[in-house]
Amino acid sequence: MPARERNGRPRGTMRETAAVIAIVIAATVVPVSRSAASVARHESTRDANTGPPVIIDTDLSRWWDDVTAIGLANVLQQRGKVHILGVVSDIKNPVAVAAIDAINTAYGHATIPLGAVADSEANTAAHGYSDQLATRLPHSIRDSDDVPGAVALYRRLLAREPDHSVTIVSIGGYTNLAGLLGSKRGQGSSLPGRALVAKKVKRLVIMDGIFPGGGPPFTNQQLDLAAAAAVVGGDGWPTPMAWVDGLDGIQTKVGATLCITAPPANPMRIVYEALFGCGPPGDGNWDAPALLYAIGDLPGVFSELGQGGAAVVNAQGGLSWQAHSPRPSDLYVHVVDQQTLNQRIDELLPLGSPNPCPSRLRRHGPVERSEVVSMRCGDREPRDS
Repeated sequence: MPARERNGRPRGTMRETAAVIAIVIAATVVPVSRSAASVARHESTRDANTGPPVIIDTDLSRWWDDVTAIGLANVLQQRGKVHILGVVSDIKNPVAVAAIDAINTAYGHATIPLGAVADSEANTAAHGYSDQLATRLPHSIRDSDDVPGAVALYRRLLAREPDHSVTIVSIGGYTNLAGLLGSKRGQGSSLPGRALVAKKVKRLVIMDGIFPGGGPPFTNQQLDLAAAAAVVGGDGWPTPMAWVDGLDGIQTKVGATLCITAPPANPMRIVYEALFGCGPPGDGNWDAPALLYAIGDLPGVFSELGQGGAAVVNAQGGLSWQAHSPRPSDLYVHVVDQQTLNQRIDELLPLGSPNPCPSRLRRHGPVERSEVVSMRCGDREPRDS
């Protein structure tokens, strides 16, 4: 079935396949009765790096769920629930890192290190709302020329952390992950890439696939099929992997109240209005559930399945679940309490912004490098030497 375009996001066959499977799953899942309504209200607003350390790998550019994952991570970092070590872009849109910087800056996290995928300057990916965020909000990064390469940043960030401590949350393509596995010694560590990952990473959480049955390659895998095969096949990824699959986002329809609950400069509202106006959400959300699962924010909302098996590349070139595998710690994740999940996301989306750094940048007009006035909110990772 050919890929289709909806709200700017080509989903391939994932929606159609997932929707059919979801009907069967829904008949067997008993929702867990649990209210998330009080959780956000009783969290103090603090910004201590006390939460689990994560690196987020995203194709943020034009799709609703990527921006929500970055926004929620920032809100939860304010509350000490997560420590964002860095964010890397895996999409060849040089403005994507500027948009991510604008989001982080709005939440008072202007110094979060950012990295860009190799050859980002090729500028072959659609920009979507990334230009709007970079135009409307303060930020200091102009484009991918201002940040280190994603693999170099991965290596430096991992080298600094305790062994087996870092969770990588992959909500986009596999290019950076494969590059990290194949990286050579240097850039902060004497270890080659695969050994560095095995030493420092606790778990890789990936949004992709439909398990256990599988299907053809979906959006995230399609971004770089060879890289996906390098991460999943062969020697593969050397730490446990958890797959938050395509079933988890179908009914995760969130953000409908942003136009009345968030200020106009809130990044989540800016993107929601750009995509859906102030109407109902026109798309599901796959990446916010992946982020919340990865940091353990909603115990009881997700079920962990498939232990003892692993994701494999199937005959269609997509992913399926192999029941018996030499990877004992891998699993896939399904939502069992959709109402609580949606409530939690909707509670968090309007919080914590705007809160830019003190030296405020005001910009107008299209995103052109010659028109961007640089604003430094703090020291960052240097570019590759």
